[in-house]
Amino acid sequence: MLTIQEIKNAKVGEWTEIASDFALGDAEDLLPCPVRCSADTFVLRVRGESMEPKFHDGELIFVDPQVAPVSGRYVVVRLEDSQEATFKQLIIEEGHQYLKALNPDWPNRIIEVNSNATICGVVVFKGEVV
Repeated sequence: MLTIQEIKNAKVGEWTEIASDFALGDAEDLLPCPVRCSADTFVLRVRGESMEPKFHDGELIFVDPQVAPVSGRYVVVRLEDSQEATFKQLIIEEGHQYLKALNPDWPNRIIEVNSNATICGVVVFKGEVV
């Protein structure tokens, strides 16, 4: 069973503050992952429209920190100094890493990943609780 760790009022596509003291007892609910994943997999709720049309507000994404972050995959990235995170598509070109919002109308759709950012995990499944 995996925990749902919801970032309250987070907007996908923007850097959003994250909790660093999350414990299993703080979970909103427990869900089994419908695909093969590591025991470290966690769940976030998508907030905002920057990743539409593929990911919609309210959907759940299962994020596995053990999956290799290769170009084209969807990742959760954390800023080291500020404890903020975002969810984007990872693009790797000529030795540089970029984060891309899928929504063509989103401002600043592509940003470069610098040395103060850490990839927390790769999205392995998305779904919606009804």
